[in-house]
This record gives sequence, C-alpha cells and structure tokens, in this order.
Amino acid sequence: MKKAVYLLSVLALAGCNEDDVKDLVEGNTKVFAVSGAQVEGINGVDDGYYDLDYITSNTSISPDEMPVGTKQDLENLNIDIEGETCGRIDIGDEGVCFKEGDSSSCVPSEVKMLGLAVYTIDLDEVKTAADHGFYPKLASDVGGLFVDIDFKEVSCSTLEAL
Repeated sequence: MKKAVYLLSVLALAGCNEDDVKDLVEGNTKVFAVSGAQVEGINGVDDGYYDLDYITSNTSISPDEMPVGTKQDLENLNIDIEGETCGRIDIGDEGVCFKEGDSSSCVPSEVKMLGLAVYTIDLDEVKTAADHGFYPKLASDVGGLFVDIDFKEVSCSTLEAL
C-alpha cells in the first residue's frame, strides 16, 4: 500500500511524463540553464541563433531571473551530474516568464526560442542548484515563485547546427 501511495504522489508531482517519473523514482530531477537564443528583429544584430555569451554581451534582452548557470557551476557546488542533454523553449505569443508575477523576468518578444543546457541531478540538490542560477524542470521541487516551464529535449547537435 505504501508503494502505491508513493507512486501516486510521484505521478501527481511529475504529471504523466515517463522520464520525469523515472528520474524521481531514482531520486533525481532535471535543472536547466539558458545556453543561447534565437532572436529576430533586434537592431544591429542579424536574425539567428546565438550563444548566451553573445546575447548578454551584445544585446539588452536578457530578462531578470533567467537561469544562466553552467556545468562548471554545478561541479563547483559539488553537485554530481547524473546526465546531460539539451533542450529548447519555443516562445509563442503567450511568452515565457521565469518568476510568477514579475514582468521583468519575461523573455522579450524578439526572442523566438531559447536553447537550454539540461542536467539531471540528485533531487536533494535541486534547491542548491536553483539558488545558483539553474531552473528546476519541476518547479514544485523547490516551491516559491518558480513556474512550471515546458521544454522539448533535443540533441545538443540540433542547437549547435542553428
């Protein structure tokens, strides 16, 4: 009976995404940080995909609260990385904000897609990662003003090819 209650709790937390449930059962979860952006209509910048360093150095479109941690940051925090992949957030008409109720955390309309570095870490470390520039895939892992943000996992070569 306890196993059934645990499984139902995990499903309620993760929804029906099989990978999220598998990670949670193994005691892991995913965090992500923005690694680049596809932009359109920025004065002085050609339309296209750029890495985060270029975006932050050459534009003023980085919203507050945008997750910008690196793999090295996780390692410096002594957080073991169980897996690593990439992802993307396609920015539609509804936009994306990283903090509930804070318009300064919203991605501007010139950004059409965000490229992500996605890391699987121990569930016990998600709060530490979130405190140091990473965004929890399951916002309910840390609570607060995080909002659940859906992203598509993609191969890193897909982002590199943009």
